[in-house]
Amino acid sequence: MKKRIISLTLAIVIALLSIMSFSSCKKKITYESPTGISFKAALDYDYLKTLDGTPVTINGYMATNSSPIDGLYIYLMNLPYQSCPYCIPNTNELANTMTVYAPAGEKFDYTDKAIKVTGILDVSDSKDQYFTDYYGYEFNFKIVDAVYEIMDDEVSPFNEIAESGVYDELSKMYDYLHFVTHWYDYTASFESGKDYLWPGNAYELIVTDGYQYNYGIKEGYFDGIRAKIRSISETEFDSIIALVDEAEALSNDAFEALKAGLDNETVYKAVYKYSEEFGDTRYQYEYITDDLQVRYNTAYENFISAFEY
Repeated sequence: MKKRIISLTLAIVIALLSIMSFSSCKKKITYESPTGISFKAALDYDYLKTLDGTPVTINGYMATNSSPIDGLYIYLMNLPYQSCPYCIPNTNELANTMTVYAPAGEKFDYTDKAIKVTGILDVSDSKDQYFTDYYGYEFNFKIVDAVYEIMDDEVSPFNEIAESGVYDELSKMYDYLHFVTHWYDYTASFESGKDYLWPGNAYELIVTDGYQYNYGIKEGYFDGIRAKIRSISETEFDSIIALVDEAEALSNDAFEALKAGLDNETVYKAVYKYSEEFGDTRYQYEYITDDLQVRYNTAYENFISAFEY
């Protein structure tokens, strides 16, 4: 039972503007009273569905190596100098990214400046239906018939976070958090074929040197991230330090829960059930309670909110 998070997250919260005109495409388009959509609001499909077909506006940056796609659409991201769209762990869904399409017959030109995008929000008919782009990324919504304008150079207080590589470190940190709290949803190839991970597999991937998720358990890992943030500013990014503190506490609790469950079924247990992933019935582990998963979702929403402006 693969859990899906609302496919994308939007880059940055925008102030409402009564009337805006743009000239980034050859055709001049004017949208009246576009609704500013927040990064966090993009996690709420039901809210976005109320805006389906209406003009919206969002700030962000074009992905550096993957935008524009033949000029026809861009990946709008929440920070500059990001080389590719960030994906929700263990899925092909976009995160921290908005797919934005130019009007028919028009094309986007690349810029590394902060941009304000305005267009029509197009939302899928249901949470379980997805748009799929050229690269196979899936998302519940997109902005179409869009135009953009370049914003002031100093629009974002977090440029230094992106330029220093700290944002990449934070994204990797949340990859680890997702794994240690949702390992039962991950799959791997075994001698018997592809299947879900079992607790022992997840444990090995975390504690074995050189394995994919070994980094999050290393001594001083979270201290190292905090040190990089404070090297940029001792006080300006206290809200980002708080994210790391929250992540470290969750990481410790989730890893201890994983270990505890290796010896008994009081934490999680194997359930024989139908798998949408494989289209058959097989064993997959489930936690007795979803406390860790709820904490992860809250932590990730806090991460999204921290980069709103």
